[in-house]
Amino acid sequence: MKRKVLIITILLMFVISSFYGCGKQLSYGDVVRDSALTGGDLSFVYDKQTHTATFGGQGEVVAYYIGDEELGIKSGNRIGVKIYAPDEITDYSKAKLDFEGMQYTSGSFMSKVYDQTQNYFVLKPLVSEDVSSLEIRVTWTPDSETQTYIIKVAKGTKFANS
Repeated sequence: MKRKVLIITILLMFVISSFYGCGKQLSYGDVVRDSALTGGDLSFVYDKQTHTATFGGQGEVVAYYIGDEELGIKSGNRIGVKIYAPDEITDYSKAKLDFEGMQYTSGSFMSKVYDQTQNYFVLKPLVSEDVSSLEIRVTWTPDSETQTYIIKVAKGTKFANS
């Protein structure tokens, strides 16, 4: 009898966790290079299975950008990526982004054009030989699973000095 109760309890816990514990799974939006082609003339490949965007390749060079202290932009090599929201999301006000140790909430990171929130955001992170892979984590709604994107620079890619 105790064994049956244990089995039923475990099954109930499994069923409840499948509905409430994991969060709603959303489709992943598309990932492309930013419109400005930040980074320069680089190859770009997005793997939809692993959600990994790879920049550069053997002998290609990531461009160097001069910073702007007033705007808080540091000098260095940058790449630019545009990440689209899943098709089923139309309200970005509860979206959350975790990137490079910072957390952005309330959809504040979504791009705006003429004060209209767009269905994508753009990131232009610094990259280097030491920092050639970055993780981007987005939670589109409070009840959805967090989506993870990997942005990386391919081996053999070089970095301009200035």
